[in-house]
Amino acid sequence: MVEKQGLSARQLLEGVYNSFKDELDGREVKLPSKAMAEIANDSDWHRTRVGYTGYETAVLLKIGGKEWVISFGTACGSYPADPYDCDIAAVPISTNGKSDEEIAKEIHEALEKGSYFRNSLIYAMADGQLAISKGGRFGSKVLELLRPRVQEFIAQKLEIDSRYFTMDLRPVVKSAVRYKPEFIAFLFDIFRSVLAA
Repeated sequence: MVEKQGLSARQLLEGVYNSFKDELDGREVKLPSKAMAEIANDSDWHRTRVGYTGYETAVLLKIGGKEWVISFGTACGSYPADPYDCDIAAVPISTNGKSDEEIAKEIHEALEKGSYFRNSLIYAMADGQLAISKGGRFGSKVLELLRPRVQEFIAQKLEIDSRYFTMDLRPVVKSAVRYKPEFIAFLFDIFRSVLAA
């Protein structure tokens, strides 16, 4: 079997999350329960099917004189979440005079309000492609900084088998997109500059 080159989208985004934690001396906070933000819904009058991105921990840190929470979320819930993999969300917070329990609860509530990637710096699809919510808090700025150079960091392009489709009509993925390891530092720098602005 041939060894895959590069990082999966999940490894890439986990690497960026860990950079926030390690390089900026962020304090990791365990949430009281998994915070779940809705990302897809295929419910109707007789059934409920909702996909979420779930966050279990978050990093609390200061960037540009502001307090931020950064969290790595993974797709969960029902089948509408299947096309998605993971994301990195960021929300502003104030910790003045609050206990650790109050901070964790506030982070949990803030992350759950970020439905449809509203607070996501970036998210990854199940096929390895990266996506940005243009209508989100950071979308236009991240897109502006990322678009000119993203192709430099692709180690392996998406390969699909167009002869077959999944039950939701997505083409079958033969090989997901993979990224060069140096993309972690590049994304970290972009996200840090966006949050500092």
